Amino acid sequence: MDMNRIGIYPGSFDPFHIGHLDIVRQAQKVFDVIHVVRAVNPDKKQSQFKLPEDFLREMKVGVGICEGLVTDVVKNYERGGNDITLIRGLRSGADLAYEQNLVAFMRNMHPQIKVVFFLCDPKYQHVSSSALRGIRQFSEEEYKKYAVCG
Repeated sequence: MDMNRIGIYPGSFDPFHIGHLDIVRQAQKVFDVIHVVRAVNPDKKQSQFKLPEDFLREMKVGVGICEGLVTDVVKNYERGGNDITLIRGLRSGADLAYEQNLVAFMRNMHPQIKVVFFLCDPKYQHVSSSALRGIRQFSEEEYKKYAVCG
């Protein structure tokens, strides 16, 4: 029996933008199935932005939510006999330093976890959810150039 290679792409996606979409498209070339999972951070206020669920499903991408540890999501998928890899996106070296720390924690909680990093297209390196939230306060038109609305 062949196992599906499933990529789990967790994040706050506050909002989901063209940089995130670039990572999803890259991951679709590597994995049989992709799941975008909104990870809820209890230290942050609840997102005012919805994931573009219909858009992602049209792309054959699953959508979910995680209110606990991402490692628990991975373990749940693995219990189903699936080959699971966590997907992370990088814009720059600064992102790499942050992600290395995050992966160290996850590997302490789940030593077998597999993680793959995708570099975003250089034309999206400047795009971040926090920048988009700021832009939206002044220009919905400019915001819509980057956001993948849900």
